[in-house]
Parts: sequence; structure tokens; C-alpha cells
Amino acid sequence: MDGVVRVVVVDDEALVRHALRAFISGDPRVALVGEAADGVTALDVCRASNPDVVLMDIKMPEIGGVEATRRLLSWNPRCRVVVLTTFTTEWRALEALRAGACGYLVKNSTPEQVIDAIVAAQAGDRVVSPEVQERFVRAVMESGDRNLRPVPELSHREYEVISLIARGLSNSEIAKVLHYAEGTVKADIRNINRLWRVENRLQIVLRATEIGIISL
Repeated sequence: MDGVVRVVVVDDEALVRHALRAFISGDPRVALVGEAADGVTALDVCRASNPDVVLMDIKMPEIGGVEATRRLLSWNPRCRVVVLTTFTTEWRALEALRAGACGYLVKNSTPEQVIDAIVAAQAGDRVVSPEVQERFVRAVMESGDRNLRPVPELSHREYEVISLIARGLSNSEIAKVLHYAEGTVKADIRNINRLWRVENRLQIVLRATEIGIISL
């Protein structure tokens, strides 16, 4: 299990849990260590299995995913929570992220996107589905709340990386498109974060939209 991301799946639909179980069992980077059908059971399962990452649904009986996330992270701040839901509204995503979730995926995500998000979460990255990310950007742009301070220039490759991030591609998918090592992509993203003084992918997309590098 060394180097393998330990995952707990929380969803009230048995079919969804079955599908996620299949995704996870087929990828050597991750291992399923528990599952639950509601927020109350999820907390018990996490205490017993001590996962690295929890895939968390939002709408569940007893305790919903947002409150379960708060309670879980209060007990174990080192755990990472990735929300996996049907909700695409930005306020739902914001509620989950404010509760401490580090990722927000919708259930039309591909198996590869789900697994990549789990691995990224364990590495400290934040992943948001493209359609939710777009809603965030539009909400910020429509509010007129822009900070147009000068932005340091980036390399051509870093601009390519930004455009692919905006399309919702994971690090591994970006690496395949650009024919670079995934480590090179990660280094580019770290440099973008440093130069632009941002912290995650969503902030990169917001900043790039504000200064006109990309448009939605």
C-alpha cells in the first residue's frame, strides 16, 4: 500500500458506489478502504479506515455531504475530501469548498477524471469540474469585481497549460496533449501560481479570464 492513495467512497446510491468501486479497483494508484451510504456512517468508516481521500456525495440521508465534510475534517484535518455530485451550481460548489473540500466533480466525469482528481487531492491540488469552474468565472466577471494589477509574462508552454486547465484537463491529460512529462506540467503550474500569486487551478482560470488570455 506504500504510495497508494487510500480512498473511502460515500454515496447513498448503491449503483454509484459499485461504479466507483470498479474505477478504483482498476487503477494501481488508488485503493478502496471503505464505503458508506450516508454522512453518519461515513464518519464511522473514516475513523476505522483512516483514508487519505474521501469521495463525498452532497445529498444524502441523515447527514449531508457538506456537514459530513466539516465533521470529518474537524476530526482529521489531514484528510482530503473531493465532492462528487450532480449539482453544478456555483453556490453548491462554494458551500462545499468552504466546508473544506479540496475538489468538486460532477457525476458525468470520466473514470480517469475521477481517479486523477483523487490523486491530485492527495498531492494538495484543487480540482473543479469544467462546467462548475465556468460558472464561478462568469459569476466573478458579471460582478465586476476585478483586480487588474500587472501580470508577469509566462512562457508559451505555460499559456498552453492554462488553456488546457480551463478546458478541465487533469495534469496527466495535459501532459499527453503537450507531449511532456507530468512532472513538467506540475512544475509549470507551480510557476504560474508563484508568478500570478494564486493558489489553485480555479484561481488560475479566473485570473486568465480577467486579463483576457482565455474567454468563456
